[in-house]
Amino acid sequence: MSEVFSGDVIDGEKGFETCDLYLAAFFMSAGCRMLSAYREQKTKRVYFCFEKTPILMDLRLNYFSREAKVPAATYADNIKSLKSLCHNIVTSTKPW
Repeated sequence: MSEVFSGDVIDGEKGFETCDLYLAAFFMSAGCRMLSAYREQKTKRVYFCFEKTPILMDLRLNYFSREAKVPAATYADNIKSLKSLCHNIVTSTKPW
């Protein structure tokens, strides 16, 4: 069974999942490996699945406490990349 944490982070079977685009961009900017992205049919939200690592939940805490630091340009680039990925997932019938 999945457990939901604050900030829409889900401890799933495959990894940590979030539908928060900005949190996902932060995880990527901090060096976390994204395993997959998919659109949940019931809610129509796009979820980003990250490899389970001990550091990820610490990063989440730092993100929400506003203590996290990542390169601004990298973060902005990752936001753009994830928005593009979301568009591709929403407009495609193929799973990612």
